[in-house]
Amino acid sequence: MDKSLSVNEILADAWQLAKRNIWVLLGFTAVQFAFILIITTILTSVFGGASGAGVLIQNIILSLFDAFFTVAFYQVFFKLIDEDTDPEFPDFVPNLVKAVNFLIVKLIIGLVLVFIIAIISSVYFYNKQDIDTSNPFSWDLLPVFALIAIPLVFLTIRLCFVVCFIVDQESGASESISQSWAITKGHFWFIALLFLVMLGLNILGAMALFIGLLFTVPFSSLILIIAYRHLVNMYTEEEEILLDDEEDEHGN
Repeated sequence: MDKSLSVNEILADAWQLAKRNIWVLLGFTAVQFAFILIITTILTSVFGGASGAGVLIQNIILSLFDAFFTVAFYQVFFKLIDEDTDPEFPDFVPNLVKAVNFLIVKLIIGLVLVFIIAIISSVYFYNKQDIDTSNPFSWDLLPVFALIAIPLVFLTIRLCFVVCFIVDQESGASESISQSWAITKGHFWFIALLFLVMLGLNILGAMALFIGLLFTVPFSSLILIIAYRHLVNMYTEEEEILLDDEEDEHGN
């Protein structure tokens, strides 16, 4: 684990930020849950629960909402970290370019995952065509699920900071992917531990009649934001040290 990074320190910083802005945090999540519930209810009543068109339209609308909502959330909390002032109405309006870049990133990652899943499934089922795929809990399907989970987890961890770079540094889609990939290099297991902590928190939130999710879901995003700032600062310091060393060598 990284000696210079502390899970406890990141959790403490995220907790302090959450306490200072608890109503902003809960308000964001309440709006998110309400919108998802309303859209799901409307589309289900219009198209029916089993309608393919309804599911497709629902997924498109929810993906668009998620992109704009996430950008707005990160905009507000980056401002709260940097300026420590109360957010104003314009801060809650998501930047269109940033939201589009985030949508493009989600599309790229989705296509990559679909390709990986297709390759793994094709190879696995090539000589095992007699497997009953109608039962997802079949022991025969466990190996393929495990094989799919490995690249899914790996990409999730290595690309978890794309939205941070898009919002905080106004990076483009491809640039944010490269930056997230670079900043997570050498810190995979540390970030994996953070994800386990976030998973545990959300399980506890779900156990509290799901009401706890109003806090644990956005709090998980705050953990990522704080971790991102720690890693960026560390990465910048390392780059400066390397540059100083190179200048010293040239000077000698």
